[in-house]
Amino acid sequence: MNSRGYLVKSLVVVILGTLCTTWLVGLIPIHRLPVHGMWIGISYHFVSALSSLMLIRIFCPGVFARFRFGISRQKMMAGGAVLALLLAPELLHISYMHNSMSRIFQGVIFTLWIGIDEEIFSRGFIFGSLEHYGVGVAAAISSVHFGLLHLGNYVWGGQSRAYTASQIVSAAAFGYLCAGLMIYTGTIWVPIALHGLSDLPMVLQSSAQYTQQVTGSADWIGAIASAIFYVGIGWLLIHASKSDGFEKLRAVAFKFGLLEQKST
Repeated sequence: MNSRGYLVKSLVVVILGTLCTTWLVGLIPIHRLPVHGMWIGISYHFVSALSSLMLIRIFCPGVFARFRFGISRQKMMAGGAVLALLLAPELLHISYMHNSMSRIFQGVIFTLWIGIDEEIFSRGFIFGSLEHYGVGVAAAISSVHFGLLHLGNYVWGGQSRAYTASQIVSAAAFGYLCAGLMIYTGTIWVPIALHGLSDLPMVLQSSAQYTQQVTGSADWIGAIASAIFYVGIGWLLIHASKSDGFEKLRAVAFKFGLLEQKST
């Protein structure tokens, strides 16, 4: 198959996969299950994740290699450091006293399933469908695709246009960071943990706080700053994952004066 044929095939696969997870799964009457509250959302994300796993099995089964748990100590420490850096400020600002233990427990399960569902689809299926174009291309396109998926929050979720626009930018950059974490550690579970727990503060907000936030104006300064930060860390992780990655990063650091060369 020529390059044009691969491009058409990849485009068709991405479109079909997106329609499957955003439309077909939504037709399943999950709301009729004998559960309520967050468990309806948990059930939806469970079914959606299963559909993504089926797509991976059909179109890019090699992705399952990243579902292993075992990673090297160095990569585990680096991944853990990134998670701690990004999650600690958010998790420490949650108003735990205003939430019951049951709600906190459900919130953790719910957000982890958000992470499982969306990471298996975006960093699993979408990234895997594009990986033959190169890791950098797959990371960039799958991240932009992930950001654009949040457009549905404006169309169906009642969010304001301004807030959704900034959310698309932030989500795309966050997706690139998650791709970097997956590529560096070699496992999808690290970005799943980051993605899931990063959604916990919003889930544990009151309904009034949540509505005020998503229907309000955009914080473009914060969105752009966080986007630059996420993309920067993602870029570093992707380059550090290569065999000569650390040497290249050291060369960049020397070039910009971040490190001093030792005199001989």
